[in-house]
Amino acid sequence: MASLTETEIKDFFTTARWNSTEKQGCPHCGAFEAHYERRVRRRTSRRPASSSNRSPQWMCKACFEVFSVTSGTLFHQTQLPLRKLLLAIVLTLGAANGMSNVTLSSHLGVTPKTAFLLQHRLREAMADDGPVGKFSGIVQMDGGYFAGKPYKPNRKMRVSKEQLQRRWGKKPMGESETPWRAMGMTRKNYLKRTNKRTVLVVAHSDGPVGTGAKQVAVAISQGEHESAIRHLAETFVEPGALIMTDEAGAYTCLAAHWEHASVSHATEFSNADGVNDNHCEAFFSRMRRAEYGIFHGYRPLYLHLYAWEAAWRHNHRRVTKRAQVERLLAKCLSMGPSVRFRGYHAGKGVRKETLI
Repeated sequence: MASLTETEIKDFFTTARWNSTEKQGCPHCGAFEAHYERRVRRRTSRRPASSSNRSPQWMCKACFEVFSVTSGTLFHQTQLPLRKLLLAIVLTLGAANGMSNVTLSSHLGVTPKTAFLLQHRLREAMADDGPVGKFSGIVQMDGGYFAGKPYKPNRKMRVSKEQLQRRWGKKPMGESETPWRAMGMTRKNYLKRTNKRTVLVVAHSDGPVGTGAKQVAVAISQGEHESAIRHLAETFVEPGALIMTDEAGAYTCLAAHWEHASVSHATEFSNADGVNDNHCEAFFSRMRRAEYGIFHGYRPLYLHLYAWEAAWRHNHRRVTKRAQVERLLAKCLSMGPSVRFRGYHAGKGVRKETLI
């Protein structure tokens, strides 16, 4: 990165978007030719730093509109130079389990707010670059619980058997006690239970033994419900495929359209017939390593973006880092402006979690 010139970085971006270093496509009228390159870039901000390290602009020969390589893309109206955008992608993909926005901001020399929005835009591109087509052959499905982690109380609480039964819904609540006292927990942890979400994952395991899942796809739901499981299977699994799950009762609905086999995790991880969901468990292990070691906690609002980041890293783990950078950059430049994060700190955008 340090050895690349500004011209080489510009050519890298133009090739990723237009597959050419000589011609450009106007995002306003669609004219694709060698447009007029502007020697002086139009200032988009009154800040002093906006006039330095500016990305190149062109004037369309057909409609005379001014545009840049990031116009109309996921990086629309960004004030960051192309070098920092490329460096952010390289650093994010270079980390095995991801990178926190505080660490990225220190590397780029920007504020944590800027790094936060930049990384979430990259995760948006990863979420849009999911598996193409449906999985056939052997497929594994499972659900993992994230977010809503309880705080360790200041004083150790003694929990009776009846309170544990109420906590897990096996015994009705009392009428005289508050819900959290009836469950043997603090009010704070009782309220945090509402933030718990289920990451449903479907893994294409129809490959040689020891190579792991070919591809994975994820979705977020309120729990392991039949409706969410059926919707995920209809979206990513071919009819007639073999789906292997654990013994949870919600997965019995899969037997109507798919071949279903289950393993009882209460006794074993894999039965004598080889039925297991270890590829899903391995995916959840990587997500939890990223949660504990990098992000220090997930929140329901953006949990689907973190899940798709882990899925994207898994699906492209066997290609080189350069190929990963080129693919992610091309995806960012092929998408339109971010609906969720454009104008985020000005109170705009969509602040709503994505559930199935």
